[in-house]
Amino acid sequence: MIALLLCTLVICLLLSVPVSFAIGISSVIYLLTAGYPPVSIVAQRMVEGVDNFPIMALPLFVLSGELMSKSCTPRLMALANLLIGRVPGGLGAATSIGCGFFGAISGSGVATTAAIGGIMAPEMVRRGYGPGFTAALVAGSGVLGMVIPPSFCMVIYGATGGVSIGNLFLSGFIPGFMAVFALVAYSMGMGSRRGYRSPGEQMSAADKVRVVMRALLPLVMPFLILGGVFSGLVTPTESAMIAVLYALALEVFIYREMSRQDLVRICVNSAVSSAVIMFIMATAASFGWIMATENVPKLFAEIVLNISTTPAVVFLLIMALLLFLGTFMEGVSIIILLTPIFMPILADLSMDPIHFGVSMMLAIAIGGATPPLAVALFVSTRIINIRVEDTFPEVLHVVGLLVTVLALVSIFPQLALLLPQLFGK
Repeated sequence: MIALLLCTLVICLLLSVPVSFAIGISSVIYLLTAGYPPVSIVAQRMVEGVDNFPIMALPLFVLSGELMSKSCTPRLMALANLLIGRVPGGLGAATSIGCGFFGAISGSGVATTAAIGGIMAPEMVRRGYGPGFTAALVAGSGVLGMVIPPSFCMVIYGATGGVSIGNLFLSGFIPGFMAVFALVAYSMGMGSRRGYRSPGEQMSAADKVRVVMRALLPLVMPFLILGGVFSGLVTPTESAMIAVLYALALEVFIYREMSRQDLVRICVNSAVSSAVIMFIMATAASFGWIMATENVPKLFAEIVLNISTTPAVVFLLIMALLLFLGTFMEGVSIIILLTPIFMPILADLSMDPIHFGVSMMLAIAIGGATPPLAVALFVSTRIINIRVEDTFPEVLHVVGLLVTVLALVSIFPQLALLLPQLFGK
């Protein structure tokens, strides 16, 4: 029977059925075929799947990211360009740093790719950067929004796996910015080799101070969110509401660049994005319940442990699977579907769920920039109107660098666990 469940899911995905409907359809077909329990259990499990207090942070983080993208993104990019824009490859390096800044606000890889890429990619091409290089760098930098806290993908993993979201936020800093600065170094190296130079604007000291001051308020948001969580003053869900209020105050009362139409559009986009994600979570709850009753997590754990009981080998196998799935599946779906399956394996091998969670975010993020079906890469190539094939071999360089960072984080867990340990978490 479990083969019917999984085969139905795979067939639906191959037919390009939306993930949420594919999960729901496979669950319903399984229950109709089995005859018991009644199909009404799907609706009950869907409600229970989203009846979770930490999940309330999800739509709030999505909304705060949408709000900040209106006026704050150009200010952050101006600061990044000021800091590093005039060195060889500096505009590309500024793009990577800008993705890091915006990723710490939006928490979404695809949103970061679209927001920063829409501003910087055409400018990079205009100033002589290769289109393939530009698209690959933007995609590789943009997906890191999943890793750099506060990430709503971490919220989903924490809620699904029963892992501390505050600890996940702390553990994402070092791996996330390791990846960002690896891409910064790559952009500078290729800039020197290929002559990617930007003359930059001649700015007075007063103009430079103005750029820095204009970017300070957006930069406060990550510290406001994370400081509140780590100090224990607020929960991650409450910090998400603070983020929304802060972003709204910046846009409406300080920058005053948002019209009523903009606000309505942002609220609608955020509601739609949140609804899609939460509908996936709801249908996955019924799917996960069926798998749990059929002991699929236990069976999967036994299969993996029959291959090897060495934690490093098991970790490598799981990361390879996540890299593969990330090339054609949305990260949220992967986290929701596979986290309950992986948790028994972590327990059996005494693997740290915090370290695993950060590695999982990074592996899925890399998959989003890896051909042939990379979601973020399609976004970046669409922005500058080139084909995915035009990004070769640059995209392989970018993916190789990110896989190297993933390998380092996997081999040296302290890179992820250092900050939670320092803060006594």
